[in-house]
Amino acid sequence: MATLKRLEALERVRGQRKVVALFPELMPVDEWGAIASNMQAELKANIKKDCPPQYDKGDLSHLVLVAIG
Repeated sequence: MATLKRLEALERVRGQRKVVALFPELMPVDEWGAIASNMQAELKANIKKDCPPQYDKGDLSHLVLVAIG
């Protein structure tokens, strides 16, 4: 807790306190549904194979994260 307080004080002194968050880009429900459907299909296929899903495959759409802050 003391370390967090020291860090906050240091950031205030430097004036570099920035809050940034990443959120998926807003898109129409149909596009969102298509991405979710593809990801669910990948998950289901990999559960049957007993291996982790590979969402980074080229045929799966990716969500674009947008910085807010």
